[in-house]
Amino acid sequence: MPAANPIRQARLHQPRSVHPAADQYAEREVIAGVLCNLERDTAAAREIVARLTADAFQTDPAAIVFRVTAAAMAEQPDISILDILKGLAQDGHGHGSEPNQYVTGLVTEYVGLEWKAVRLAREAADELRAAHAAREAMYAAELVVESQGRPDEVNELRQALDRLSDANHAAAGDRPITIVDCADQWARHESTPVVPTGLGWFDGPAEGGLPIGGITALVAYPQVGKSALALNLTMAALISDENLRAVWALGEMTPEALASRAACVASTMLDGCEPITTQDARDHTPSATLAMNRMCAVIGGRLAVVPAPLTVDRIEERVVSTGARLVVVDYLQLVQPDDDAADRVHQLDQITGRIRDLAITREIAVILISSMAKAAGRESRIGQLAKGSSEIDYAAELMYLGEASEQGYGHDGCIDVAWRCKKARNFQPRDLLLRFDGGTQSFDIAGFDEFSSFATKQPR
Repeated sequence: MPAANPIRQARLHQPRSVHPAADQYAEREVIAGVLCNLERDTAAAREIVARLTADAFQTDPAAIVFRVTAAAMAEQPDISILDILKGLAQDGHGHGSEPNQYVTGLVTEYVGLEWKAVRLAREAADELRAAHAAREAMYAAELVVESQGRPDEVNELRQALDRLSDANHAAAGDRPITIVDCADQWARHESTPVVPTGLGWFDGPAEGGLPIGGITALVAYPQVGKSALALNLTMAALISDENLRAVWALGEMTPEALASRAACVASTMLDGCEPITTQDARDHTPSATLAMNRMCAVIGGRLAVVPAPLTVDRIEERVVSTGARLVVVDYLQLVQPDDDAADRVHQLDQITGRIRDLAITREIAVILISSMAKAAGRESRIGQLAKGSSEIDYAAELMYLGEASEQGYGHDGCIDVAWRCKKARNFQPRDLLLRFDGGTQSFDIAGFDEFSSFATKQPR
């Protein structure tokens, strides 16, 4: 590294008050990966720390914890969380301080996920290193201009640009993947990773839940309950797992409509509530108010909403800032394209590809709702189902085609809906034979046959 320039150092250490949410999340991933593996995988923890300096961190708790951790590692071969807490106390950050709480919070959050924390930390460290190198290059360029091209400043700019190039290559993952890397991924997963919903009628046929790193596509004509099914799966998953966070990309419904429907669904799943209807929610009945309050108490801020207009970038930003593991896109045809000049088919195919990339790179489960092509039906082949695009048929890990009973809605406001599994990439496709209650926006097994063994009705 070049000798410290006082002007550059002053700029690099400006107050850490405004910084992208993505940087905050990356800093958390780095610190979590190091702390959770101090004893489990010490070599990996040391390797992650060696990639960075405290200057790369833009939030004070992360920078302080990283500095103390790096110093402790340099002083002793074996290290534990207690050593870090002790080092923080000696540095003036004892029990109850923000850095102390930062450490204990991350360690608690990542219990059981240590192996995943290592991989995420490596990726996040490369991102932070690249961001830090970009700041250095920017400040070096400013000094060249201010000094009117002084040779030493020009030379330092060249070095800064070289460091930025190296950091960008590392962040982009230029190292070629080998079969050993693939085997490592296989070894880390005893089975395909999923987000369980807690609904037996879905998790049973879907072999565990919503696939992480993949798309679960729901395709149907209007009034069959596409959004309602997605909402049931999402609410059930959030109720079953109090640590789960989700994002709902709201393309069609108003926020008020989403809240009303969510309260209806929650009322069928939460203790202390009686099932309410959409009419109850509109009328603000006492039962509806109770269900709404109970839903907010149980789920709180764990379901983030991205309002229209929808773009993949906005959805990804919310995923990164919240740490969500489940995303619902409601629905595909309302997501705005990157390329306004392209025809609509190309736009939708491009959007679907980006959503699939988002699922893979961010390791999330995605429920993608789509309108159905006019000519499509039960006998239609893959590639003919979604309106305006064939890409969703191929990109999806799981794909269900909603088919309502010809008898329509009965006097009880319910209708039989067969969700035909048109595609299951990793197991035998099995249909979901359900009964949809339009009033409460809820689903139950229709009682036809084959899934009665999975008939855990609702998470409690």
